[in-house]
Amino acid sequence: MLATCRIPECTFAETGVCLENNPPDQCPNRIAADEDGAASTASVPPPLSAPEEKPRFPSSLTMGLTEAGELMSERYCRVVGILGAPDSGKTASLASLFLLLGGNKLSGFEFGDSRTLMALNEIAQGARRFNEGSPPEQMTVHTELNEDRDAGFLHLRLKRIADEAVFDLLMPDLPGEWSDTFIDRNRADRLDFLKSADCIWIMADGRQLATLDSRRTTLRRLDLLLGRVAALLERAVPILLVLTHRDSGEVSDEDMAALKASAAAKSLELEVVPISSFRRRGGQTSPGFGIADLITKTIGADPDPTVFWPDSDQSAEPRQMLRFGSAGTGHE
Repeated sequence: MLATCRIPECTFAETGVCLENNPPDQCPNRIAADEDGAASTASVPPPLSAPEEKPRFPSSLTMGLTEAGELMSERYCRVVGILGAPDSGKTASLASLFLLLGGNKLSGFEFGDSRTLMALNEIAQGARRFNEGSPPEQMTVHTELNEDRDAGFLHLRLKRIADEAVFDLLMPDLPGEWSDTFIDRNRADRLDFLKSADCIWIMADGRQLATLDSRRTTLRRLDLLLGRVAALLERAVPILLVLTHRDSGEVSDEDMAALKASAAAKSLELEVVPISSFRRRGGQTSPGFGIADLITKTIGADPDPTVFWPDSDQSAEPRQMLRFGSAGTGHE
């Protein structure tokens, strides 16, 4: 090991010449080789530590299946499946829900939290664009997802005002083409998450059901979709038929009764919920009509708490133990 010098400014190691012109082996500032290890450790400053990373906000875009699974491992989440033809009002209903919560106008509920705020804000942007004071023809953008990707989930945490109960909802914003291929070709591989759903919304444009030209076709495809859902599910799941554009008129009660009967024959529990995500010019309903009712039915009634040690009713037979003991002998 080379000898070093006690003078920090010494350049002997580079030039081979003592700074004070002393012979190298006779310089009083010279550090012997056996002392060099300890001395060099004390004189050389330690390397700089890595700087601390600044805290970052978590991603607030839609969740994939992995992120949704991680959230469900932390707390109980209600998974909502949302199906429907293109332009049936799926995205518009989610945008209306988000805007109602943002304005504290969702009856009976308050906004609690969301891990997908950017995604929710993006789908609601269309509701804020006006053309010289006039509303656009379409309030939300048509959802487009690549063929090879999974469902993206939107997260909302709601607080029910009546009892301050908290509910986490996971809702996918799927393109209507996925529902079409599910009906026409039984393309169900991208919809496996429906097997874990707590509730399923089947969206239908109420205007198509109220129009003579499109009524029969719409009813037929809704019935086919119910059949696909019934074949996919492995357990009973509440199904909500969400009729959008309620402000454009009402659908036939006979049609809804026939659709409910068809669903019951497929072992599905179907309930109809009319909504109006936004108000059209001259419409009869307020913006967000029926959205609060839709959320209430989606959450459902909380199950009654299980009685840990139920009281037994002894009024019918006060001597049950005697009857049990005498059962083997044939005596009462």
